[in-house]
Amino acid sequence: MDWKTPKSVRQIGDVKGKCKIYMEDYVITFAKRIVKEAEGGEAAGVLLGHRLFRSHEKLFQISGMVVIHDFADRKGDSFSSEMWTDIYTDMKENFSGVDVVGWFYTGAKAEKGKAQEELLELHRRNFSDGDKLLLCCPPKEWQETCYQYENSMLIPQTGYYVYYEKNPEMRRYMMEEANRFVHIVEQEDDRVLRNIRGVIQEKEEKKKGREVGERRGFGFAGLVLILGILFAAAAWNNKTTLSHLNEQLTGIKNQIQKELNTDTTMETIGNGVVTPPAVTSEEPASTEVPAEQVPAVNVSPAGVQ
Repeated sequence: MDWKTPKSVRQIGDVKGKCKIYMEDYVITFAKRIVKEAEGGEAAGVLLGHRLFRSHEKLFQISGMVVIHDFADRKGDSFSSEMWTDIYTDMKENFSGVDVVGWFYTGAKAEKGKAQEELLELHRRNFSDGDKLLLCCPPKEWQETCYQYENSMLIPQTGYYVYYEKNPEMRRYMMEEANRFVHIVEQEDDRVLRNIRGVIQEKEEKKKGREVGERRGFGFAGLVLILGILFAAAAWNNKTTLSHLNEQLTGIKNQIQKELNTDTTMETIGNGVVTPPAVTSEEPASTEVPAEQVPAVNVSPAGVQ
């Protein structure tokens, strides 16, 4: 491939040695976005472009990158056939005339001093042929380091070049991925909102249940209070009535006793009791009976004989 050095180039770090790396600015921008969206987790992409040799120099020109979907959920160090199918499908649909020249990684294994050991096996299993590159960055902060795989080792590079082109293919892919990410975020937000609404609804139902229970409790307590008042009033009324009735009975009893004491006089004659005749309002006729004519009367406890 006849590739000319771009006119608009910016150097990052100290570029020396026989390996020269040129990365288009949109690739760097997309890599930074992956780091941000990963939110401290693992994420990766495949670097696309060309590898050239010129005047005893090895040149890497990186003009595109596609996301490695489900990278964080992989099983083992080797990419599955499904992962590679997705990678090549994205390459075919979005880019033309490019090859795989390396890969990008962000995550805890990219911390300083760890990448050369912890990412070496991943690189060997998936990108060992052709002295491919590894661009990696620790989570949350853009502090990229570029490695070249050489002699079965990852050799850190001290610098690289950023070049600027229109690069419509990469721009279009970035827009599609942004829309996909927004859609995923919206779906996640909808799921979170549904969960939140469910929790709120559950709490409201529990609150309503408690309020109904409290109202029932208050109603029952009120009913008990009212019944208590009624019973107390009835008891007080009964007490008053009974007291009044008792007074009436006592009065009747006293009256009867008074009448008995008034109407009946007990006289003792000898060893007997004489009951005089009842008192009448008419004066009795005056009759005198001689004493000798009055018969003797025997009085005993059994009565008059």
